[in-house]
Amino acid sequence: MTQPTLLPADRFYDDLAAHYHLLFKDWQAAQREQGRIFDGILKERVGKGPLRILDAACGIGTQTLGLARLGHDLRGTDLSPSSILRARREAKAANLKARFGVADLRSLSGYVAGPYDAVLAADNALPHLEVGEELEGAVQQVASLLRPGGIFVTTLRDYNQEREVASRATRPRVHDDPDGTRRLLFQVWDWREDGSGYTVTQYIVLEGDGRYETMSFSATYFALTLERLQAVMLSNGFSSVEWLMPQESGFYQPVAIGHVAL
Repeated sequence: MTQPTLLPADRFYDDLAAHYHLLFKDWQAAQREQGRIFDGILKERVGKGPLRILDAACGIGTQTLGLARLGHDLRGTDLSPSSILRARREAKAANLKARFGVADLRSLSGYVAGPYDAVLAADNALPHLEVGEELEGAVQQVASLLRPGGIFVTTLRDYNQEREVASRATRPRVHDDPDGTRRLLFQVWDWREDGSGYTVTQYIVLEGDGRYETMSFSATYFALTLERLQAVMLSNGFSSVEWLMPQESGFYQPVAIGHVAL
């Protein structure tokens, strides 16, 4: 195992923003499906709405746009300026009223004003933060923006499982597009010696007309376990935490739901 250099998340997502949709078989379909999943989670716990929702790690808008289509009041923030620019363009093209702005999870309250019915941070966003003061500060920020009875919904990889099998790479995925282009997607993980985190390199290989184009994007993650995240949430503003595993939620990662007391 190597000792990787810390790589900033904003640069990773800035570089990836123009290509992020390529990570999905069908990004438009993923918006609708993920919007439906999170809509169900939110409505069951905070009411039918329309709900006031902050997507605090919105990227190019996958969940934000899906939820906005269902009539909720959406604000999307992200550390990556390029991702926010693209999310705005996608919302305008789809005639959706979601609002977007650049903001850091560690200092959210300086960028947006609550209270919100729910805050969302999906797709393994929290493990970009160092486990300790960075993570605790971000969780405190989220809790401060929620109304009494509001919830924080976040998703992450199950790192206990990943370390148990000593993951070094993900299984390649292949998508054949209608225009004849083939996409090959996979990740390579370089773990730290102590197992506390790793550098991920996302590869996108495009094949068409006998030619190949390879793109790669790298970032640092910390191996935030489900147990550690739950403890941090309970110590920093949340009265209870529940978990939904993929077989329960339909989402591809474990879902943590932190509740603010009424």
